[in-house]
Amino acid sequence: MTSAVSSQGEREQLFWDEHAPRLEGCLRRYEAGPDQNTAAMLDAVEPLAGRRVLDFACGGGVTAALLASRGAIVTALDISPTSIEQARALAARLGLTIDFIAGELSAATFAPESFDAIVGHYALHHVDLRAIAPVFAEVLVPGGRGAFVETMGLNPLLNLSRRALAGRAGVASYGSEDERPLTRADLRVLEAGIGPVKRSVGEMRFLRIFDRNVLRYRRPAASRAIGAADDVLLRLGLGALSYHQVLTVAKGRGPRA
Repeated sequence: MTSAVSSQGEREQLFWDEHAPRLEGCLRRYEAGPDQNTAAMLDAVEPLAGRRVLDFACGGGVTAALLASRGAIVTALDISPTSIEQARALAARLGLTIDFIAGELSAATFAPESFDAIVGHYALHHVDLRAIAPVFAEVLVPGGRGAFVETMGLNPLLNLSRRALAGRAGVASYGSEDERPLTRADLRVLEAGIGPVKRSVGEMRFLRIFDRNVLRYRRPAASRAIGAADDVLLRLGLGALSYHQVLTVAKGRGPRA
């Protein structure tokens, strides 16, 4: 059905309208608290109390709710109206005040310097960064920060597995038609558009991807062993191999050269 839709934005809207998270699932995720990578993303934009924060591609609103619970003044935007409906329901259930907007982000969406920070949870690898990075820079205040949990295409083994195995022989495939892991070229686009990019990892997700896509978390003992092995890899300084990483970027305080 999505192949008949012409633009990437329209395909993404259709996909996420069809895959919008359910309220009860979002509540469980919120109540469980942020995973380690999400916690690192949130910590990267602290202090949050009283700060204006954009949750870009907010989905079901869990990240927006976590931000608001820390005292941020949150605007949450998503291309999917159905996801925005679920996010509004989550905020209402939790008694949180969040400004939700359904639509695509463009230069006309917000006034310049509208936000002290921008966050995104698995958002950047679904968009054209050449178009989005300058908008981020425009709506951030000087010295404003961005932090994003992202899917990365920097591990050759995972890249090969994604191309050759995902969706075949019982290996799960996740994501929309247009999403793709971020490359070093994408990181250079972010740096050119906003400022220097730093990468970090709260939880190593290398072997855990095998657990997710092949075992599908159906073997608890195996999940524990796989997680422990990934934790060792992270302690050995191999976080650059992780499929999921935290990107942080800061806008300069003066004119860019």
